[in-house]
Amino acid sequence: MESGQAAPQTSHPESALECLPECVEDALQVLLAAPPEPPEGTSDRAFVTSLTGESSRLSPMWGTGLIERPVDWVALAGFMGTGKSRVGWELSRALALHFVDTDKLITRVVGKSIPEVFEQEGEGYFRACEAEVVSRVSRLEHAVISLGGGTFIHEANRAALLSRGPVVVLWATPETVYQRTKHSDRPLLRAEDPLGRIRSLMDEREGVYRQGTIHVHSDGRPSEEIVEEIIERLWAWSDAAHAWADAPEPVAD
Repeated sequence: MESGQAAPQTSHPESALECLPECVEDALQVLLAAPPEPPEGTSDRAFVTSLTGESSRLSPMWGTGLIERPVDWVALAGFMGTGKSRVGWELSRALALHFVDTDKLITRVVGKSIPEVFEQEGEGYFRACEAEVVSRVSRLEHAVISLGGGTFIHEANRAALLSRGPVVVLWATPETVYQRTKHSDRPLLRAEDPLGRIRSLMDEREGVYRQGTIHVHSDGRPSEEIVEEIIERLWAWSDAAHAWADAPEPVAD
């Protein structure tokens, strides 16, 4: 979730913060046990991204029921409106992995929408929930994780995610972000000049987002094409990682 303006810093009893790990675990298990919910505007069909060409190395999900994957865990980061939820959901279907949207998981934990959490509980409480969610999903197996727009900005979250596996950063122009999000209730868009605020924040965060593992642009592209590129680039990343791990150690003189 993006933070576009100062949120109230509500104080919470230590007991409320101490129960976060248990609350996150319970909410996560409910989410994983239920059929995956497609992002808003996505039809809930038995979607399998169609990959063509000899370069594709994704095995069919039918027949043996087995699938060859480049990775068993991957996170998607980036500014709001870059397509993380939509692409992450479709990527999870293509790779036959669980899908976890961290903002949706937080709403399950708190029982409020993200804007309501910011306004009623304060940004500090939201960030505490977010940190606990990141800690838990970083230990998850067989999953695609869609992160809130500000999650990767925080150093502890970033370190936990990058140490777990590849982080794919999605990019879009400020104009595209604004067009995709202008009808939402995100706090960032309540600024007097929302497009200018988007430009400013994207400039501020670019250096941090550049620390991601793989970078993909989503402007003017169908999600299927983006998913295909991500899978191909995950294969390249996986091959390079295995080659590095298998390389013989240099012999000392």
